[in-house]
Amino acid sequence: MMNPGRRAALFAVVLAIPVCLPSASTAASLDLSASYRARLLSYANLDLNKTTSNNHSFLSNDARLSFAARRIYLDTWRGEEMTLDVAVGLRALGVAGSTTAFQAPFDRIADHYPNTTFVPFFEKAYLGLHNAFGLPLDLTMGRQSYRLASGLLLDDDGAGLTGAVGVGALPFWDMKMEGFYFFAKNSQQDPNNLNLYGASIIIPGEGTWQFSALAEDDRRNQVQYGCSYTQMPATGCRAYRSRRYFPSARYTLHYGPIVFDGEAAFQMGKAKIAQDTGGAPKQATFQGNAQVVRAKWKQKLYRAGEGIARMTIARGSGDDFGTPDEDEAFFPSMGHRFDGLERSGFGDFFGASPYDAFGGNHSTTTASGLNYRASGIIAVGAGYTFPSYRNIALDIDYWLFQADRIRRGKRTLGGEWDFKLRYNLKDIFSMSVSAALFGVGTASNQDLGASRKYAFEVFGKF
Repeated sequence: MMNPGRRAALFAVVLAIPVCLPSASTAASLDLSASYRARLLSYANLDLNKTTSNNHSFLSNDARLSFAARRIYLDTWRGEEMTLDVAVGLRALGVAGSTTAFQAPFDRIADHYPNTTFVPFFEKAYLGLHNAFGLPLDLTMGRQSYRLASGLLLDDDGAGLTGAVGVGALPFWDMKMEGFYFFAKNSQQDPNNLNLYGASIIIPGEGTWQFSALAEDDRRNQVQYGCSYTQMPATGCRAYRSRRYFPSARYTLHYGPIVFDGEAAFQMGKAKIAQDTGGAPKQATFQGNAQVVRAKWKQKLYRAGEGIARMTIARGSGDDFGTPDEDEAFFPSMGHRFDGLERSGFGDFFGASPYDAFGGNHSTTTASGLNYRASGIIAVGAGYTFPSYRNIALDIDYWLFQADRIRRGKRTLGGEWDFKLRYNLKDIFSMSVSAALFGVGTASNQDLGASRKYAFEVFGKF
């Protein structure tokens, strides 16, 4: 063990390092951060079925540790200082409890992350150049966290993506241009690459416009759900390579007490179909679209403080079951869906995106997780956060979910009430208790029923 004198000397040396650096690098800094989140979770009736309920209770662990050396001076180009960032971030996810969290439907969530046994993996490890070679350009190369626009099309969800991102300032209207290229795996089990590349342009004004384009090159051998033919085998219509293209537009506005965020996207492209049986089409085409609109506003209440009201409307197109060689279901490969080992989306239990959700006992047999009769999701939600009292706040939300398209019957997937009581202290420590009460709709299960999720969370960071 190091004696106190040596520890003091080492500490003095560390403190002296910035002083000893050359004058051009005095702005360099070392950042260190850590966080830990623990959640006690209880799910009831995940199958949305009265006879096979599929209940789970467990403790979810989520720990992060990151450190970065920033603004390290490299050289001067065209009168601009080029500096370097070096950052490394670790994340560990795991569960403990009486039931296994990685059974269906949690297995799809766990498969998104490199490791879920509470063994740390690299969420980020990158080099970043500022004012690269004297240009108004920032380059980030390596494994990094990334979200495109609102995350509708692309979000690593804390798993990290390996590739490069460049952000440059354009010489007019304070506009910025961004380009990216990532190499990703489809899953832990499937090593085939999923290449993601694209660009976006950001135009500030009274609000901010962002126009983006994402391209996916998916080499996975997979079931193509929007394809069918007369002699199709039991394994389904299979694609051995898919190329999808997603143009999108997003608009955000902060105007006094009002915040608005809207994004719309289209899906195009083609999938090459394996010619393993007679009658199989050579390709299937993608034709989908999605829209998400969020708004919230702050409202002062007499002698009570300030509350926050919010509303969300989201829609993802579903597949037209009458077109055997077209897939109209909007479905990007890596849109925002997960937060640690839980779904993150519309509704605390249902966890919906515009294209998938906890859909019951179909959660691992269809791409969307929904009943095979339904495709595409429409979500409408409204909620209110009451004025806080001694750092304690109450959130109440209601959600209604419908299928965009259905083979037969009614379109209602379900409705959900969410309640959360939370305590925040200086944005460093928080505790919360929540309940999500989901009523099953006929499009999910004609026998109806109810499902529940209860959670207790503690979170801290520095």
